[in-house]
Amino acid sequence: MADQMSREGASFSAILGHEGPKAHLKAAIVSGQLGHAYLLEGTRGIGKKMLTDAFVKALLCEHKNEEGESCGKCASCRSFDHRNHPDVKRIGPAGDKNSISVKQIREELIKDINVRPYDSTRKVYIIEAADKLTMEAQNAMLKTLEEPPSYGIIILLAESSASFLPTILSRCVKISLQPIDQALIGSWLQRRGVPKEKANIAAAFAQGAPGQALQLCENEEFEEIRQAVFEFLTRIPEVSELEVMRGQQLWEKYKSAYDKLFSFMLVWYRDILVYQETGDLQRLLCTDQIKTIGGLAAYYSNEQLIQIVETILEIDKKLKANANPALAIDCLLMILK
Repeated sequence: MADQMSREGASFSAILGHEGPKAHLKAAIVSGQLGHAYLLEGTRGIGKKMLTDAFVKALLCEHKNEEGESCGKCASCRSFDHRNHPDVKRIGPAGDKNSISVKQIREELIKDINVRPYDSTRKVYIIEAADKLTMEAQNAMLKTLEEPPSYGIIILLAESSASFLPTILSRCVKISLQPIDQALIGSWLQRRGVPKEKANIAAAFAQGAPGQALQLCENEEFEEIRQAVFEFLTRIPEVSELEVMRGQQLWEKYKSAYDKLFSFMLVWYRDILVYQETGDLQRLLCTDQIKTIGGLAAYYSNEQLIQIVETILEIDKKLKANANPALAIDCLLMILK
């Protein structure tokens, strides 16, 4: 569904946040002062595809309004929403490959761009996962980027611009998308029918990327892990140290999702700290665990909570650096009781 959002009914008004980039692109459409190449940069799920689709759809729209928004009803808009617009070409890694080859760029961009638009005054090429372009592919497209036909517009989508040649970057209008406010993402998810507590947790995990937040809400394992971790952490004050150490089983069961386990733990202890220091229930992320959080705020000292949070972060870092998992988890579990 998250990817589907980026192409069905695309419009600037449907995009959460990114007011600056939206205003920039709409102004370019209205004024006709368009760049021949754009680079949209931002983390996965932050809205690059949605913004690109809104831009291209409005650019080609037959009845766009004076603010640069597409009508959504003309033949161009309908064909764009159905992903069969003859003057919009999408390029990305082919099949199971993890890169975009020079052969692809020569055939799908360089050769094709010399064919005039079929149904519009513009012809647009959207290169998705453009940070997967090989060096040869980047070099091959330099001349096209520098001197495209007057009707041609090339849009590169990338998580980071670090892998691009300086000569590529110098030929593009660069638009960097910044993380969206967590509260905005949470409210947006709730408007889409996601329960409040689930929406808040997903928003906290998504690091400012609405698309990632929505994917998490639709991920059954995400909710399963959340419940398992919270159930384990809730029982800690009532069980023996030996029982706490048996928490290793949780990490063994979800060993492919260590990042989620640690993130849920951080959210849990973060809520206890917040409640302990402010008493403000409205600031808690685990809204379905308020009663439990309130009780645990009296169980832990402030110093304990800070130590636990710091240890979680440190062990997560060590595991990413290939530390011994069993030993690292043992060290973590020892400080939870």
